[in-house]
Amino acid sequence: MSVLSVKVEPRPLGKLPFGALLALPLAMLPLGAWLVESDMMVLAKCSFKVLIGIPCMGCGATRATLNLLHGDVFEALSFSPMMVFVYFALLIWGIGSVVSYSTGKRLKVEAANWLAWSVRSALIATPFLNWFYLIARQI
Repeated sequence: MSVLSVKVEPRPLGKLPFGALLALPLAMLPLGAWLVESDMMVLAKCSFKVLIGIPCMGCGATRATLNLLHGDVFEALSFSPMMVFVYFALLIWGIGSVVSYSTGKRLKVEAANWLAWSVRSALIATPFLNWFYLIARQI
């Protein structure tokens, strides 16, 4: 097997577009942003930050989301790089999932063991790296 291979296969009958289902909440982000900005929904301060004095792993996500929805990608990245990455990954996965579902196909990705473990390790490390960034920036 090569390091990474991507195959297009027929989609099994009844197999749901998992990526599209995971990306569905992204459609509600503008509504949530509107509720927050119009003061119809008030978010409390982060309890973790109030009690411990440092930001939690999710601190800055609301501000990042609002900035992203206003088109200020760099400002969004400054508040929570991980959330911007998560939104982008879900969007790409969701679009790909809908396209493959509508064509009756599915993508099958196979990776060498070392690459699969590297990706898994990076996914596990990312929230902690983001957390250290938030603490250093005092978000």
